[in-house]
Amino acid sequence: MTLIEKAKGFYALALSDPGQACQTFLADDFCLENPLPEIVPFGGTYQGADGFVRYLTEIAGAIDMGPLDMEEWTEGNGVVAVRGHEESLVRATGRTYRMRFVHWLSFDEYGKIRVMREYNDTAEMEKAFKNEN
Repeated sequence: MTLIEKAKGFYALALSDPGQACQTFLADDFCLENPLPEIVPFGGTYQGADGFVRYLTEIAGAIDMGPLDMEEWTEGNGVVAVRGHEESLVRATGRTYRMRFVHWLSFDEYGKIRVMREYNDTAEMEKAFKNEN
């Protein structure tokens, strides 16, 4: 199984069965990094499977996330990069944002995800969280 296939399996399972996604795809020392403006409540660093589940819980409390349209996948040197876009609704403001993103997944020697970094169009998110045009 290629790393791209593993990454796709992780995304497919993460939203439907996060516990199983963690057990199947995450390394014991997993770390998720998502630098976001302070107004976005789910930015930051999350450690381990518990951190990943907390991250998903915080997202679900803040937004109605639309589908992640994963447009491009690339793999090399133990890393999978995914480029795409998302359209989500901020619950507190009722505003929708559409943003581009890149996710960077680093795999360990056992094929488990060790580091996940998200790079988002934070300007679009911030406008929606602040209820700005």
